[in-house]
Parts: sequence; structure tokens; C-alpha cells
Amino acid sequence: MTSVVAALVSARPPHNYQPKQAKPCTIRCSSTATLSSSRRETNNNFYKVLSLESENIGAEEIKKAYRTMARRYHPDVCSPPTREESTRMFIELHRAYETLSDPASRRRYDHELGLVGSGSGHRGSGFERERWEEQLRGLWWRSEARRMRRTK
Repeated sequence: MTSVVAALVSARPPHNYQPKQAKPCTIRCSSTATLSSSRRETNNNFYKVLSLESENIGAEEIKKAYRTMARRYHPDVCSPPTREESTRMFIELHRAYETLSDPASRRRYDHELGLVGSGSGHRGSGFERERWEEQLRGLWWRSEARRMRRTK
């Protein structure tokens, strides 16, 4: 009996073996936390960091605000007692500028702040759902490939 089990375990599938195709499925997920950890840590609105009154401004206004604030908080310009705080503020300014100057990053950031959409919040938008579905499909394919390697 043990020789039969050993033969079955060590047997390889035939060379023309095709794994079963996965059936399409729908994956649903939701999230209650919307702000990323870096924004939660700083607890700052990037528009406020750059001293901008409105979120409906163009790239030129963002650039002008960044340059003005960067001159004020640059570590090389400030006095030694305030250098550490100025450095922290300068890094935060740079992070805000990088996010708001890139159109794709700005859309994501505005979406996370809830500035996009008609008061319905994040539910119903396909942005996170599509990303989660893509990630889960990738995980499924990797696990399927790993399972097939193990059975060979």
C-alpha cells in the first residue's frame, strides 16, 4: 500500500497537462481609513503647509507658494537655534510640493482628503476597488504558480 502512495506522490503530470482555468470572480473590499500613515503622522493638510487658501489653484500658484515658504524655512538661511524645526518644516514643505505639483499624486491626495466627488465620500468610487482587485488577482496568480511548481 505504501508503494502505491509513494508512486502517486512522486508521479508528475503528463507533458500535455494544462491547469484548470480560473473562473472569473468579483472581489469586494472597503476601507474605513483613508489617509496614508505619513499624512496621519504629520496631521497636516498640504495646502495649509504651503499657506494656500484654496484647493482650487493651479500649478503656478503652488510653485510660487513653495518657493516663498522654502526661502523662509531653508536650513541654510535660518538661525542655529531654530535650525532643527526649520529643517523639519522644510522637509514637510518639500513633501507637500512633490505631492501637489504632480497631477496624478494631487488627484490621489485630493481623493483621500475627500475633495473629489459629490459629498458621497469614497464609497462608490472605483479607484480603490480597481487597485485592490488588481493586487488580489496578482496574489492569486502568484499563489497558483507556486502551487503548480510544488505539484511538479
